[in-house]
Amino acid sequence: KAEITALVRAQEVAAIRRNHGLAANTPSPHLVFVGNPGTGKTTVARLVGELYRSIGLLRSGHLVETDRAGLVAGYLGQTALKTKEVCERALGGVLFIDEAYSLVAERDSYGSEAIDTLLTFMENHRGEMAVVVAGYPAEMRRFIEANPGLRSRFDLTVEFPDFTVAELMAIFDGLAQRHDYDLSSGARHAVQRTITSWPRRHGFGNGREVRKLFNDVT
Repeated sequence: KAEITALVRAQEVAAIRRNHGLAANTPSPHLVFVGNPGTGKTTVARLVGELYRSIGLLRSGHLVETDRAGLVAGYLGQTALKTKEVCERALGGVLFIDEAYSLVAERDSYGSEAIDTLLTFMENHRGEMAVVVAGYPAEMRRFIEANPGLRSRFDLTVEFPDFTVAELMAIFDGLAQRHDYDLSSGARHAVQRTITSWPRRHGFGNGREVRKLFNDVT
């Protein structure tokens, strides 16, 4: 929250300076989100769009979510068209690319074509959209380092740590309330014991695991 708030305030100050004819050091609106699944990356990307819209940085602030399958086509040449279509849908808002690192696999000409098309579109439509790329920390570092164009456009990396047991319990409580369930003290203890027992490995699902548990319980 602190990092996103600081970024939005910097954009707001830059806009005020430009409106008064002053030079403005505008930070890049494009972001890298790193963390395990289920930590709220997509939700925060949607909120970033709304915040950017509220300060006039984006026209609509809507979110377009995609991944490798949404950008890469079956044949070379078609990938550029497919990627451009997705980018055009995101104009005025935020393009969220989940597991973006999958585009930079070794000897992957299809992924390279998607990245080149994306970078060209970002350059030609500067100020008309924001791009958020997301994935695991180590993989996303390799993604950014794989292309000089990516390094120059993504200034800020926001880390999404795994939720604590208390936070995962709060998610479970929220699901229970929304679905009109009341937890007895015994049930609550059983849920907490289950959540505490989960191994925190690479790729731990966080909120997704809680939702799966809730569905299993009900």
